Amino acid sequence: MEIDAAHKALLKEMGLKEEDFALFDEKFVRYEFDAEKGVRLYDPYYSTSYNEYIGIDGWSAWSSENDTFQTDILKKSRERLEKKKGKTAGRDNAGLGDALRKKFPERAKPDPT
Repeated sequence: MEIDAAHKALLKEMGLKEEDFALFDEKFVRYEFDAEKGVRLYDPYYSTSYNEYIGIDGWSAWSSENDTFQTDILKKSRERLEKKKGKTAGRDNAGLGDALRKKFPERAKPDPT
């Protein structure tokens, strides 16, 4: 599929990479241009490196909308995950076992088998 250089620049601003343009086949991956709205991507199977939300109809938001909703949500989720990982990384498993044996002494007996 032939992609205009100005349109290619807009698609790159949306997050596409140069190798993504080889995937444009006019059937499963294509784009649309509007003079006022910019470009939008049709990629219902997320074949390209576009990371934002693609609607059920297969179309992304217009480039002029600067849609970052999905990335913003994922960024906050990743930050929370890293924060939780940091809290659990310093825990000592042996210390945890000792604490459990102290709390539940009746279950701390050795296995008879």
